[in-house]
Amino acid sequence: MGAVKRAVRPFFGASRRPGCAFIEESIEFDWHSGLSWQVRQRSSKCLAEAILQRYGGAGLLANDILEVSTASEDYETGKALSALNLMYEDPISGRVFSVESWFQAAKVFEKDGREYGPYEELLTVKAPKRYLNTFLDKKTAAQYDDDYLFQKIQSEIDGASLVRFEMAEKTYPLIPRSCFYDYLYAKALYQDRNSDLAERLCRYRVFTDIMFNPGTGKKQKFNTQARSCAIFVSLTKRGLIDEALFDIDTFIDMVAYDIPTGSAPQPKEDAQLEMHLDGS
Repeated sequence: MGAVKRAVRPFFGASRRPGCAFIEESIEFDWHSGLSWQVRQRSSKCLAEAILQRYGGAGLLANDILEVSTASEDYETGKALSALNLMYEDPISGRVFSVESWFQAAKVFEKDGREYGPYEELLTVKAPKRYLNTFLDKKTAAQYDDDYLFQKIQSEIDGASLVRFEMAEKTYPLIPRSCFYDYLYAKALYQDRNSDLAERLCRYRVFTDIMFNPGTGKKQKFNTQARSCAIFVSLTKRGLIDEALFDIDTFIDMVAYDIPTGSAPQPKEDAQLEMHLDGS
């Protein structure tokens, strides 16, 4: 059995307060070291227990919390909700790829006054995120040494800055952080092909992603399917999802992101952990 240490991770709630679609808080819990899904599940359970210890007195129950990954006790739902597995169909071309593939392929970079991307060729490759890693490690570089597309993209984005997203001839902003990821994820869940999954998702009201560690500095991360799930559930429960998905600007307004430059998105400061239950 691996070592146990204390860790801090965020969790996300589907808010029912008008003007705030999600609640984000961080909490300390026991982290079990190891890479197997069984070990990740132990850490996920400890995270859920810590959330329950803090909010159980307010009516939160164990079956209100969903780990959005293969570490979930609701394995089929958690696995299906991974951005690697959740499929989005482009309504114009009819092409179907994972949310993760669409998201990575939509990135546009700028270097020395020249733009590179979007990279639609990444829609059909395995692990597209690796091709766009601006912090390339030696092991990955060696693994893709004979991959022409990998080498081409790396030469273009080396020293470049991510400036926007572009998909189906529409552009999407970087700020608020995670807005395009959340929007694309919600649009995928809204499609008829994922209606059963969306219905299962809406049975929950708190969401975790045990492998999401925001970090700090240049390598800080913003996108997590747990936040996207909280937003989708909140907007759906409040009857706002149709309107919110009209376009990215409407979505941003209705999610009510705060917009601190260079930091993770936070809900409005006056929001509290108020979340939907079925029938509420």
